[in-house]
Amino acid sequence: MEVKEAIQKRRSIRSFNQDKVSKEDIDQILEAGRLAPSGTNLQPWRFVVVESEEMRDRLKDCTLDFVAEAPVVIACCVDKNSIKNRKRRIVELHKAGAFKGTELEKIDTSKYKGKKMDEVEIKNYLYLNCTIAIEHMILQATELGLGSCWIMMFNKTKTRELLELDNNLELVSLIPIGYYDENPAPRPRLSLDEIVVDRV
Repeated sequence: MEVKEAIQKRRSIRSFNQDKVSKEDIDQILEAGRLAPSGTNLQPWRFVVVESEEMRDRLKDCTLDFVAEAPVVIACCVDKNSIKNRKRRIVELHKAGAFKGTELEKIDTSKYKGKKMDEVEIKNYLYLNCTIAIEHMILQATELGLGSCWIMMFNKTKTRELLELDNNLELVSLIPIGYYDENPAPRPRLSLDEIVVDRV
């Protein structure tokens, strides 16, 4: 399946059967997230794979029932401490030749400090990068014939307690994944004329 086809076929699935999803498929989905791009190659995403029946049953107290009824749920988090690694990531990028042929090639990485950001800007930056990884995983799931749904309707406090997350991890989204029997029609989308503001 080509990327274009995966984009066209992807749907938000809210009804899953109980067929087991193989570890190989889950690992392939997680690998797609791992390979996602991120600002300064920060890679702030962290994942908890919820697949035991007991944990999924307990998850029902934290979110919508259909989420926990999927055979696998990936809890997507950001590591708030990852922002401290910007300098290290920039040095890695520089050594890897990522900046070759640009003005960034000339920067002195030993003096790199990065843009100063307040707490809100840091949170937005981490979330933005994590969502790229989430979409990579959702498209990979689609290619594997699996359904998924991007969920933000969950109780963060209850979920983090259930998953016993470290203080540095903040939940962004839950992604239920599994096989489905439905074949939903395409959802309504705005036309290009409605979303392209200008061509200059």
